[in-house]
Amino acid sequence: MDDRYRPSIQFLHWLIALTVIGLVIAGLLLHYDLIPRSVHKPLAFLHMSFGLAILALMVVRLFIRRRTGAPELPEEIGRPFRIAAHTTQILFYALLLAMPVFGILFVEAHGRTVPFFGLFTLPAFVGKNHGVQEVFAFLHFWGGIAVILLLIAHVGGAVRHELRGERMIRRMLPGRRST
Repeated sequence: MDDRYRPSIQFLHWLIALTVIGLVIAGLLLHYDLIPRSVHKPLAFLHMSFGLAILALMVVRLFIRRRTGAPELPEEIGRPFRIAAHTTQILFYALLLAMPVFGILFVEAHGRTVPFFGLFTLPAFVGKNHGVQEVFAFLHFWGGIAVILLLIAHVGGAVRHELRGERMIRRMLPGRRST
């Protein structure tokens, strides 16, 4: 079986990864009010738009992944690390699908609309409701913290395996696939 992910999955992996890192940074800047007020609204607009883009990209990624599968982990990867890798992957997929939904419901319950790069605005799923807003603000914030922790674990695990000579990072990099 091939030892690398398909190019379409590799591309989506890196596009989503870079976008998520940007969203985490933007989210922290907005949450902790670390930016000038004049930048808050444009950054929130971009945060919402890119969040919706992540939702769409994750749906595409799931579809492709279901159709193409994934390469097997190398034999030298022990059972605990296989379980950790699988669990991290499931949590990433779940969070990257849930976080935009949490954000949408948080913004709409605040009485605002959710734009997508100025092309359209999502229809309202919920009306202004302070209680709903608080629930989804909580879920969106702590989901973001969970994403940060998963990113650290994911990158740390990949580096650990690379340092042990297990060549895990190359599976998600362009190059010749074995057959």
